Amino acid sequence: MPPASSADPPASSTQVRWETGLTPGDHAALSALLRAAFPGPEFEPDRSWPASWARKEVRVWLEVSGAPVAHLGFERRLAGTPTGDVLLAGVGDVAVSPSHQGRGLGAALMRALADVLPDAADFGFLQCREEVAGFYASTGWTRVDNPTRFVDVRDARSVREGVFPTFVRPGRRPLSGWPAGLIDLRGLPW
Repeated sequence: MPPASSADPPASSTQVRWETGLTPGDHAALSALLRAAFPGPEFEPDRSWPASWARKEVRVWLEVSGAPVAHLGFERRLAGTPTGDVLLAGVGDVAVSPSHQGRGLGAALMRALADVLPDAADFGFLQCREEVAGFYASTGWTRVDNPTRFVDVRDARSVREGVFPTFVRPGRRPLSGWPAGLIDLRGLPW
């Protein structure tokens, strides 16, 4: 993909699609974007989700000239908490094409997600590296200090538990309804 020029629009369209509705061409285009954003073996040419992480249920992406330039996916899952189950939209694979970074596409992607969440889940949920935590805080996510439990991506059998950089945002429930205590993701992380 050629580098963006300063005249390029931030995004010409927003796509919100169920995983089951993606075409082989969609997977190839999204895989190309994700491989550019996350160099390494995780993303294969015709597979648009990392092999060792939970497969997404819904994809949200922004296009410029018909090509995806920003992407995220989420999977809904009932997570266990000390006060009962909560329906999370676990967000992952958040990426902006390196050739389009610095143009507000990440923030636009988060606004598109915020439009979808009230119909999708009680809360949006994500975990990230500390180096990108400031981005999520600046785009409407709230950092929480809950410990989490999930299946370890390194072997898909072991269970990990701890406190990691974790962010939530309201969906169907207000932020004041976010529970305290351990959040059991009951599967692979996103």
